[in-house]
Amino acid sequence: MKRLAELQHTFQDRVLNPGKAQSAAWVSAGGRAAPEVQLSVYSHAYVARLKDVLATDYPAVLMAIGEDHFNRLADDYIRANPSRYFSLRDFGQHLPGFVSGTRHRDTGNQGSPWLRELALFEWTLGQAFDAADAPVFTEQDMTAIPYPAWPELRFIPHPSVHRLDLEWNIPEMWQALTGDPPVQVSAGRDRASPWLVWREQLVTRFRSMQVDEQRALDALRGGGRFGEICEVLATLLSEEQVPLRAAGLLKGWIAQGLISGIE
Repeated sequence: MKRLAELQHTFQDRVLNPGKAQSAAWVSAGGRAAPEVQLSVYSHAYVARLKDVLATDYPAVLMAIGEDHFNRLADDYIRANPSRYFSLRDFGQHLPGFVSGTRHRDTGNQGSPWLRELALFEWTLGQAFDAADAPVFTEQDMTAIPYPAWPELRFIPHPSVHRLDLEWNIPEMWQALTGDPPVQVSAGRDRASPWLVWREQLVTRFRSMQVDEQRALDALRGGGRFGEICEVLATLLSEEQVPLRAAGLLKGWIAQGLISGIE
């Protein structure tokens, strides 16, 4: 058993570190290919599979910087972040930070300051789609709540709900780059804009938000009671506007499946 474990660790080390000087004497030489060739097949297959995963998770990034640049970016990322997961779903989670925090080889990043946001947007779309299933609260459920209880209500957001603040026209770029056929679009920078990403049934959706909705939703996701959400809106709207706006926002969130329940 010990010998088997040693062989497994040696094989894994060779696959993960193909450039490391190591003897291949432990590999049978009786095959149709030399031991070094046999091992290189697995090393190349490992890297190729991880590159496929990154290309699947980040199709717009691939289109934006081109296949050559993307391959170099993937090589650098795989070396810096070897897979440590049983599932490959989480393998690419560090790419947005890697893009912005590392001067990797000739990937076009230095001339593309929007690239981190594009990668973050794509990863968030995947997270929303893969989020756990949960009940969806309905307007009919709301009618059963007595009026005096409203100020103390806490709303449970659906697991797929995510928030982003984007300084670039990333959603427009993503739609253009992943279209059929894909088209190039110029990156444009403006003031930071709040965006909402979520899954409605089996469809991942995203939209921008006005500032009052963004702050109200952030309060909700932070565990704020309905009364506290109204207080947030009162800092931006007149006292007369708050009840109607709060009710309208809540109705919209429920209709879009952003709420899973109440406490």
